[in-house]
Amino acid sequence: MRIRLVYKFVGVLALVSVLPMALLGWRLIDLGQLGVRTVIMELNLTSADKIASEFNGFIGSGDAAMRSAMGALARMDWDNKQVLLTTLLEARREITQVSVVSKDGTEIVKVLSPYSGGSGDLKSYAGAAGFKAVRKGAPRHLSVDDKTRMAVLYYPFGKDLALRAELDLPAFIASLELTKTGAEGFPVIINGSGKVIAWPADISPEAAAAAADWEISKNAVKALSSASSDFRDAAGHAMLGAYSPISELGGAVVVAQPEATAYKYAMFMRSQAVYALLLFLAVAIGAGWVLSRSLTRPITVLTRAAERVAAGDFAGRAEVTTSDELRDLAETFNTMVSQLKTYSDMQVDRIIREQKNTEAILFSTEDGILMADMTGSVQVANRKARSVLGIQPDAPVEGRALADLVSAESIKEPVMDVFASTKENYFREVEISQEQSHRFFKCFATQITTPGRSEPIGRLIGFYDITLDKELARIKDEFLHSITHDLRNPMGAIKGFVEFMLKEIPGPVNEAQKKMLVSIDRAAFRLLGMINNILDSAKMEAGKMEIGLAPVNLRDVASRVNSLLESLGQRKHITFALEGAEQLVVSADAGLMERMFTNLIGNAIKFTPDNGTITTGLSDDGDHVTAWVRDTGDGIPAEYLSKVFEKFEQVKGQKAGGTGLGLTICKYVATAHLGKVWAESEPGKGAKFLFTFPKHLAKDGTGRVVVQPPAAGEGA
Repeated sequence: MRIRLVYKFVGVLALVSVLPMALLGWRLIDLGQLGVRTVIMELNLTSADKIASEFNGFIGSGDAAMRSAMGALARMDWDNKQVLLTTLLEARREITQVSVVSKDGTEIVKVLSPYSGGSGDLKSYAGAAGFKAVRKGAPRHLSVDDKTRMAVLYYPFGKDLALRAELDLPAFIASLELTKTGAEGFPVIINGSGKVIAWPADISPEAAAAAADWEISKNAVKALSSASSDFRDAAGHAMLGAYSPISELGGAVVVAQPEATAYKYAMFMRSQAVYALLLFLAVAIGAGWVLSRSLTRPITVLTRAAERVAAGDFAGRAEVTTSDELRDLAETFNTMVSQLKTYSDMQVDRIIREQKNTEAILFSTEDGILMADMTGSVQVANRKARSVLGIQPDAPVEGRALADLVSAESIKEPVMDVFASTKENYFREVEISQEQSHRFFKCFATQITTPGRSEPIGRLIGFYDITLDKELARIKDEFLHSITHDLRNPMGAIKGFVEFMLKEIPGPVNEAQKKMLVSIDRAAFRLLGMINNILDSAKMEAGKMEIGLAPVNLRDVASRVNSLLESLGQRKHITFALEGAEQLVVSADAGLMERMFTNLIGNAIKFTPDNGTITTGLSDDGDHVTAWVRDTGDGIPAEYLSKVFEKFEQVKGQKAGGTGLGLTICKYVATAHLGKVWAESEPGKGAKFLFTFPKHLAKDGTGRVVVQPPAAGEGA
């Protein structure tokens, strides 16, 4: 995306001026919030510790008075005990009543404080948790009565008695004068069972009861020491809180307040900082806009002048009236344009002269040459290229699309294919039909590059006339076809008569004559094989070689060929081996398969030294079958591994004889079976020829060979 310089300048100025201030302000606000949070947490923790300390002091004071009285009561009779208890209640106003409870839980003696106004009726506390606890051996039990909210203390007294005392907890809580913390925070006192027993008067009982479900409240009851933390209430509001355990009660004091109200002043500071930043940003953008316009206006003038120069107009000038370096730049630019105009005038004549020389070279050659850029737009085409493509001699071609210039579809397809191909040495043959003749051209393409650049600037398409080559090849093939037909019949007769003589049908022959006849038979067999290869090659090129598919056991075919050719290797004492599956049935042409093995094994016999080994192998991967013939000869050089399958190609320096057509026929047989054949070799370690094709071949309705999926339940 293209962004104008003025916007970049304004943006950078705004970022450089505002961003550091924004980051600093944001950091200071965060530090302020952290400081506020720390102070609030400490205040809440101090408040919780103070309330817990007073609560523990209240319970501890009453407990100490009761334990002191119990020590004195143990040494007195009942009359004095009652007097002592009465005196205790008059002196300690926080104790509202003291009673002696029998072992069955019934009050025996009850003494009421003169300040309480309570009832003197004796009651039974057999089911009270505190009574049960001291009866089981607890030294003391403290609880808060749910109805009266009094703190109830139980002590074991004597052998079977218990001492019960009530502390005026409501009066003590009222004396604490619990108040709100901040705008919306408040403290609560929670007993050991997690129930709220005290809260400020201006807080609703429902809000106070909800505090029992706070996470901090549940942690406070279990805690052994004071702490502070943040949490969320049932509505999801962020809260800041602190707690302090009440060891005497088994509960805790919790002080909490909403985070929003705690940070109210910090939030006010943040909003004011945001307003200040926005104002400063607006000022920075305005100043940047004015400054950038004064800088970019001369640059825009220079850009427009440069565009005119790029279009070939050297008459215009860049007028800049500023009093800074931009004016110097404009004057330098104007000087440069003046010099460019002089240089351009000098180059025009040179370019025209070179263009004429290039056109003379292109139009004098007998090969067709056409040049186009990478988009397919034609730049130049010589006389021969126009003739091949059917373009009129005076028709304009420069700037026109190559696909639009070629009208004949038979020519357009191969030409466009060659132009688009990136394969090395790729070409297509083009046939031009005229009234009295047919011309053949080899169409190829190559990249056009300029010195110092690796990226191509276009493609050159060449048309090389191969009509004479085609005619010579046709004459050669006709000659070979004719001569091999003429040689085949006499060679067949020679081989037949030799076989009769070897069988001694005309009469007996001695051993010396028999050896001569065997040599004649071998030579006739080789010569007949050469003649058959030449004829089959001609048939293949003419498309007259038919393929007949039927179930074939490749193992039997390979074994039979080994037996037939074994006599040819006897002179070299060559060992023949066969490895692989015992039964390998495929759909193939039996004759062509036998021809394939015959050519490969026969080729191996030629290049295998004395006492060597030729191994024929078969393998099956389920869908394809692969066969190979491996020898122990000198091997094939790497540059010949693909060439040996071409017609009449043989490795230079190897005097093995033959026509050079055996492997070409193997290539045709593999292709006809929708497969391929190739060679693998390391010099000095022998060669291995492999061919592979699908197992399940069939012919469709048009007679084409196709791969047919195996029938259901049929093994691979």
